[in-house]
Amino acid sequence: MTPLSIQPSTYSPDLAVPADKRVFGGRDLFSLWFSLGIGLMVLQTGALLAPGLGLSGSLLAIFLGTLVGVLLLAAVGVIGSDTGLSSMAALKLSLGSKGASLPALLNLLQLIGWGSFEIIVMRDAASLLGTRAFSEGSLLSSPLLWTLFFGGLATLLAVSGPLTFVRQILRKWGIWLLLAACIWLTWNLFVKADLAALWAQAGDGSMPFAVGFDIAIAMPLSWSAADCRLLAIRHACEKRLRRNRAGLFYR
Repeated sequence: MTPLSIQPSTYSPDLAVPADKRVFGGRDLFSLWFSLGIGLMVLQTGALLAPGLGLSGSLLAIFLGTLVGVLLLAAVGVIGSDTGLSSMAALKLSLGSKGASLPALLNLLQLIGWGSFEIIVMRDAASLLGTRAFSEGSLLSSPLLWTLFFGGLATLLAVSGPLTFVRQILRKWGIWLLLAACIWLTWNLFVKADLAALWAQAGDGSMPFAVGFDIAIAMPLSWSAADCRLLAIRHACEKRLRRNRAGLFYR
């Protein structure tokens, strides 16, 4: 049975990922985390810091906050790699079954909020493009249409599972679209923006530096629930590969 044919009914978040099902490699993880690092949510959240902190203050808060958040995220990944458990299941080791229920509930609410926000951002962007390309009031400018479309697409990706999404979409063509988007955004930034003036412009003080720093920490840390499981998937794949290489060497 291939990993992509695993039935959803066989999955349990309370059980460690079996060794023969830990199939993610470096390319899979790079494709996934690269896409998460330049998602609409990340770009929009970063833009929230600029009015209050200015460009220089925002970049400093993002750099320091991301550094702290990524270190914490990596620590969670080590736990997943060692235990093979998801983040919520790993919490039971220290908090117990009842104690881990509250973080699991908060994580559920967080995921609903992230998903809803991204659907809203994609809906507004698609509606605006539809209005500019056609006309206001046309079908392709309808917010309801794009809400249903992106909501259905997100549901389909969730039902398909991370293996299907990463290997059938991100690795094959999604990563190239993301790279093209990065190049296009960077080109527009350097060509159309006055970076010297933006750098010299101070923030209006509406957001303290500590708040921006905290937001930057929360961005990578919010993925800790996924990171623990994905590193568990990769860890046994590497162990199995080393065993196979050793077997070939000693034959």
